[in-house]
Amino acid sequence: MDVSVIIVNYNTTELTGQSVASVYANTRENTFEVIVVDNASTDDSIMALALQFPHLRLIRNSENKGFGRANNVGIAASTGKYVFLLNSDAYLVSDAISAFYQFMESAANANIACCGGALVSQDGSQQISYGNFPSLAEAISSLGLKYLYPSYFTKNLSSGQKVSFARLFTVDYVSGADMFVRRSALEKCGLFDEDFFLYFEETELSFRFRRHGYRCAILPEVQIVHIGGASGPADSRRINRVYKASRNIYFKKCHGISAVYISRILYAIHDSLYYIYSKVKKRR
Repeated sequence: MDVSVIIVNYNTTELTGQSVASVYANTRENTFEVIVVDNASTDDSIMALALQFPHLRLIRNSENKGFGRANNVGIAASTGKYVFLLNSDAYLVSDAISAFYQFMESAANANIACCGGALVSQDGSQQISYGNFPSLAEAISSLGLKYLYPSYFTKNLSSGQKVSFARLFTVDYVSGADMFVRRSALEKCGLFDEDFFLYFEETELSFRFRRHGYRCAILPEVQIVHIGGASGPADSRRINRVYKASRNIYFKKCHGISAVYISRILYAIHDSLYYIYSKVKKRR
């Protein structure tokens, strides 16, 4: 098997169906399997997907394991030389799998552990597709200093970036919405760290790739539609809590416990300044 496509579903039957259908409709050059890992959905996901796609491999978790752990379940059950992690709210509009596969098979790209494409909204506008590793320098710059050196901040410090280049380029990490990963790199570096529930797990994995001498890459000519946020928690307060908790875990694992405390102080200052700014702006 060339590629194992893994999609995590949680109460997103229609979106997951659209994602799966796009893989079947657009993938022509490679042998592949599609595995949907269901995170204990409470809707009719399993039955609906099984009826719509008879050849689909369905794995049902007994609980909501989150993004990384659910993907680990799918990876463990997969057989492909490469694994393509595709968000349930993302879908293909071309034979992206063939483009990624050919790129990764080139001997010149043997040090690339993971690649992805340019994520776009349904209207064609660019979405965040990759980024630099989160750092204390980014946190400090976010207090307002980034406006003094916007170009440098975007290129070298920003942890969330949109594709603005026409040619292939290497990056620190690829968005978890479309990660085409070399299995041999996972065997060497490990799967997703299961301390993460949601957010930052792909960033931490890419950090480990880098430590082992691998790089990640973006193929800007490959566009993938991503309906951002459609597969995540609906509660904005919960999203904020989970995001901050995962950010702390990332800093601890990648930069040490001191970085956790410093980053928390910096981001607390940032949030306070933003709150004051928004209040002043509203009054004006």
